[in-house]
Amino acid sequence: MIYNKCYRNMIKYIHVNVCKKKEKILKMKKIMILFIVFIFGLVFIPSVTVSAELTTPDTMVIHYFRYANDYDDGWNFWVWPEGGAGASQAIDTDDLGAIVTDSFGSVTIVDISSVTASRMGIIVRLGEWVKKDIDKDRFINIPTTAEDGIFHVYLVEGDERIGYSVDDPSGPDKSNKVTGAYFNAMRTIKFSLTSAVTSDKVSLLINNAPASATVTMNNQSGTMTISSDVDLSNTYTINVEFSEGVKSYDVTFDGIYDTEEFETAFGYTGNDLGAVVGATSTNFRVWAPISSSVVLKIYDSGSPAYLIQKDSTATDTPSQTISMTKSEKGTWVASINGNLHGKYYTYEVTNGIKTNEVVDPYAKSVGVNGLRGMVVDFSQTNPTGFTYNKRPDTMTNYTDAIIYEIHVRDLTSHSSWQVASEFEKYRGKFMGFTVEGTTYEGVSTGIDHIKELGVTHVQILPFFDYGNAVDESGSSTQFNWGYMPLNFNALEGHYSTNPYDGAVRINEFKQLMMTMDKNNLRVVMDVVYNHTGQSGDSNFNLILPGYYHRMNQDGSFSNGSGTGNETASERFMMQKFMVDSTVFWASEYNISGFRFDLMALHDVETMNKIVAALHEIDDTILVFGEPWTGGGTTLSSSIAADKVNLEDMPGVAAFNDEIRDGVKGSVFNASEGGFIQGNISLPTINKLKYGIVGGTEFAGIDSAYLSYTRFWGNNPSQVINYVSAHDNNTLYDKLMMSTNYTQKEYIPNMIKQANAVVLLAQGIPFIHAGEEFMRSKPCATGYTDTCDAGKKYDHNSYQSPDSVNQLRWNLKAEEDNLAVFEYYKDLIEFRKSQPMLRLSTAEQVEAVLNFVEFTDPTVIGYTLSNYDEEFTPYDELLIIHNTGDFASVPLPEGETWALIGNRNGIGEEIIKTYEGGANIPLLENETVILYRGLNEVPIEKPTGCGSCQELNAAILGMNVLVIGLFFLFRKKI
Repeated sequence: MIYNKCYRNMIKYIHVNVCKKKEKILKMKKIMILFIVFIFGLVFIPSVTVSAELTTPDTMVIHYFRYANDYDDGWNFWVWPEGGAGASQAIDTDDLGAIVTDSFGSVTIVDISSVTASRMGIIVRLGEWVKKDIDKDRFINIPTTAEDGIFHVYLVEGDERIGYSVDDPSGPDKSNKVTGAYFNAMRTIKFSLTSAVTSDKVSLLINNAPASATVTMNNQSGTMTISSDVDLSNTYTINVEFSEGVKSYDVTFDGIYDTEEFETAFGYTGNDLGAVVGATSTNFRVWAPISSSVVLKIYDSGSPAYLIQKDSTATDTPSQTISMTKSEKGTWVASINGNLHGKYYTYEVTNGIKTNEVVDPYAKSVGVNGLRGMVVDFSQTNPTGFTYNKRPDTMTNYTDAIIYEIHVRDLTSHSSWQVASEFEKYRGKFMGFTVEGTTYEGVSTGIDHIKELGVTHVQILPFFDYGNAVDESGSSTQFNWGYMPLNFNALEGHYSTNPYDGAVRINEFKQLMMTMDKNNLRVVMDVVYNHTGQSGDSNFNLILPGYYHRMNQDGSFSNGSGTGNETASERFMMQKFMVDSTVFWASEYNISGFRFDLMALHDVETMNKIVAALHEIDDTILVFGEPWTGGGTTLSSSIAADKVNLEDMPGVAAFNDEIRDGVKGSVFNASEGGFIQGNISLPTINKLKYGIVGGTEFAGIDSAYLSYTRFWGNNPSQVINYVSAHDNNTLYDKLMMSTNYTQKEYIPNMIKQANAVVLLAQGIPFIHAGEEFMRSKPCATGYTDTCDAGKKYDHNSYQSPDSVNQLRWNLKAEEDNLAVFEYYKDLIEFRKSQPMLRLSTAEQVEAVLNFVEFTDPTVIGYTLSNYDEEFTPYDELLIIHNTGDFASVPLPEGETWALIGNRNGIGEEIIKTYEGGANIPLLENETVILYRGLNEVPIEKPTGCGSCQELNAAILGMNVLVIGLFFLFRKKI
């Protein structure tokens, strides 16, 4: 193609300020002179042409057409190089502010001279994400060369196709069309057009036969009414006669998805969705009830052709293409002879005028970046020795669990995780969990650290395939928490040593599971069924638009997750997917628990069905979640899986933000302190006590200070007690900010006491990785948007680099940090040895636990009294938390008390004994544990450093000096 070169260079100068051939002329100050020259050229020398030079593209020209020509309403583009950051690109305007247009539509020129990617992502949006033209992300292929470095793309409103020339046969269509048609009631169809027509131009077909209907038009929208209820076994088609010809659209059932009729017609209950490898064949089934066509594509590679430089097998050409057959309940099926293990596949689904290639939601593995599903025969992927349905025998009740939250990369990405060279490739990967025996300056690191700590469960942040959050074909050091799901039943390739082979990640993760099992560690999976990482272009929505997500009245996505959408768990097939998915993970990978992100976006019935299905596999599988949402939701509060309705979900536990904020202050106010910083307000004390009793209704606790001003827990087994998690600031950082950075020397004892409250309380304790050695998340250059006002600490490190998120094992080796770790070890060991700390029911708590009233408001104490001689070795435990300065409080009257724990450590050895009613001295931020046993406890001489707390006038003198020197010497040893 030949262009008028003066025109091309002039346009390029105006919009990109680049001119290769006429730089001196184009730098003239008056743009109008150039227009005069341009007009002269058009009129007098139109036949003069110059052959273009093929060069590497540095300029992309976007031609965008809107039917109403409403470009200046605020429409713009969001563009990004694949794998890179995005930026807004306004539609070009001239010097007078008018939209620049050509014969196709608006014109926008984008400088891509610094782009190294082979594709550019693009979203056409209104304003700052008010709405999108096309819901899905689209990608523009950048040619290797273009005439004078300029290439053109063509977009049309409502058409997701991209054209690379004005007459590209594969490009978008500017002619008028039906943009949507759906049943919004059993007898009513709503439809929309690109231009207005009269009602006589609209007609209805049922199974391709003309049918009667009443049509009412309102500009470009209309309503069609039929005489009887919709028959969901029929195909309804709307025909509209435009000036260019007749256009058709198959009517969808968006407005009646929630009806009993839809569920009866299309509710599939089989267990064979996805790709199932049989003895002689591989069978495929996908649920696509309104689709007019589904085509199965088989690929030899999981990588598209644009990745050929990184994967030599990459291809866009399928090895087989099979038209699937419509089957029962809206499913489509295909069968291929032989075992197709290792092959990749997609479905090409046609709904109305749109055809999309999608990944099977039930795919059990995927290729790089989750772009194609993989057929898996698990018998060919399992590592030697892997055994199904094998879990450590470490728990009977939910309250036996002690949960440790970790991210895959965090465990092994720091240089202080020191390994032999052959294990370097495992850094930040699943396989990093399998490397044992690692140390740093004598302290355990990696998986050995977790084992030494003594927890029972390891909750791993999302390890399902979260797709576009990181580019698996790019740098191996990219970081993301993973809360933007792409393929729910496949493992994340970024954590595999080979993301291009979907079988490798399966084998490696199962090796992780085997290592965990060997070390008596159960694994909890962090699941995110509440939303999809993409909205309109999610695999779910492309298969059945509007079904899997909740929608607002205006047709936009409800956004209770805060990420752009939320799933509709209450709908039959979404509920089925969630049950099927959790059962798959528990059955195939021996997962021992599921932590549900934003659980309040799910409904009660779905959560109960998940629990029932999982407990058929193993009744010790934990199910718990966040009892809140990330924004406003269209889900009825009466059925939401939140705190209010926890009583209707007896097998589900919820995070207790009451004790979290009571211990250290609100996560939404960096400067606010809690109990351990000396805040002894009524809200703080009541929240703290509510956590201590395991979230149950208890005399003396005022529910007016709790969420919803009510007791929301029913049993300790339904309450997850914690002080910090991956969200918000680490415990150390919160304490630094809330004490105004002036009390650093007190923070180790505050951190000790924080989880002393949690681990000595009823309920299920939860620890954020690194709390036990004072982990911090310092802000990184370029990532300060998620930092505090002082730019010191990152409170939302979901995509911050390793330097922010990684566990620094060198910190553990420091004296103060190691002392905190040893204290946490003691706490965990003590909790595991004391059944009275792990009560399962509210009735047990009421019978066993009693608060002790002290006159000093900075001190909280409670006893646990044994009512069964076989229940515990002790008759009674007494736990006291002091947050103030030095205090002295009287012990309960009666038999002798034995001190076995203070802020220096906890164990079986008696530190000191006290007569009933005697005063016990307490240091600041000290928690003490005492007991009196079934037999009389003898008065013991001090045998531990706890005697250092006897700081009063009665024992001043040589005895204090001798005892102090003695225990100082012991400490050094």
